Amino acid sequence: MQFDFEARIDRRGTGSVKWDRNIATHGQAAPGEAFAGDGPEPIPLTIADMEIAAPPVVVEAMRARLDHGIFGYTLPTPAYRAAARDWQERRHGWRVEEDWILPFHGVIPAIYQLVRGLVPAGGRVLLQAPIFPPFLDMVRRNGAEVEVDELVLVDGRYEMDFAALEQRLADPAVAMFVLCNPHNPTGRAWTREELLRVAGLCARHDVLVVADEIHGDLVMPGQRFVPFGSIGHPAAAKAIVANGLSKTMNLAGLALCNIVVADPALRERVSGLLAAGGSFGINPVSEAGFVAGWREGGPWLDALMRHVDGNRAFVEGFLAERLPAARLVRPEATYLLWVDMRDLGLAPDEIAERITRRARVRLENGAAFGAGGAGFFRVNAACPRAMLAEAWERIAAALGSNR
Repeated sequence: MQFDFEARIDRRGTGSVKWDRNIATHGQAAPGEAFAGDGPEPIPLTIADMEIAAPPVVVEAMRARLDHGIFGYTLPTPAYRAAARDWQERRHGWRVEEDWILPFHGVIPAIYQLVRGLVPAGGRVLLQAPIFPPFLDMVRRNGAEVEVDELVLVDGRYEMDFAALEQRLADPAVAMFVLCNPHNPTGRAWTREELLRVAGLCARHDVLVVADEIHGDLVMPGQRFVPFGSIGHPAAAKAIVANGLSKTMNLAGLALCNIVVADPALRERVSGLLAAGGSFGINPVSEAGFVAGWREGGPWLDALMRHVDGNRAFVEGFLAERLPAARLVRPEATYLLWVDMRDLGLAPDEIAERITRRARVRLENGAAFGAGGAGFFRVNAACPRAMLAEAWERIAAALGSNR
């Protein structure tokens, strides 16, 4: 089956945060007048949604639901829970029971509620840096403190320092570990062995694991995603897992995710916390799209990740030829590229300034991702190849090229 990932779709005028809303994101200033006036059309390769249309089967299912014409209060149907269950087992080998699934309107809003309700006053939440900036906000804005465990870059691949991790977890104030699996922004797909070690340490020190697995379906060809709940450790059975199709099939605006909790007592508590956030029911059009995606979207997803891997290879080759002082941390998962520009001989702020104002391209400045992020830039590669190529041509001209 053929899918068109090269069509350039005009998103201007749709309220897109990337294209229409000239706002600050992830703790960084908005470009402001940098994108005003004469010059080429700005290219934002920032926020993690795609410049690629959702799968045709998803769009068709939502269109059919629209044709029904009534959109009253809606609860998850048995078909929704069955489709979510079957997808996890079919794609990742994780057997999820239907009653474990708690639909909610987004992963970040859900974790806000979990931090607020499960971390005691003055408690700490462990995050692994460099880390997706909203994770920092969701801790600090809910009365908790951030405990940072820094990942280590070894031969071009990020790893956990388990001795340092245990020291952090041993702090009695650390009540929760938000595990990003796969990791954003580094692109690591944690192995079963790594996850078992994490589970063992968290069990030893009585730390609750909240696994954000929203990027879990987005694995590069030849790689594997291991859900934390699938590893067969008692700590995994006591964990809270967040997943869904918002990243997988470019459905973030549909505001739907699943919070999966195997332990009955914890599930009852989490259900109450989510309800306390004012959530009731789900959007019926979103439900139709998700069910279709889980049932029939696998071939589209496989093709998408081949396309993203091709974009990864393009960027890797471009850097080797045109900006050899910059290096790509090769991702195992996600459609986000983490590019190391520390050896360009320019300060990170100067690099960001040139990319934004001279190249009129917007990337995510790694300095916003906390410890270890300065000098890195996050690039969204879920876009047509021509768009990516144009952006990198501009960046090379702005930063200096070997040609």
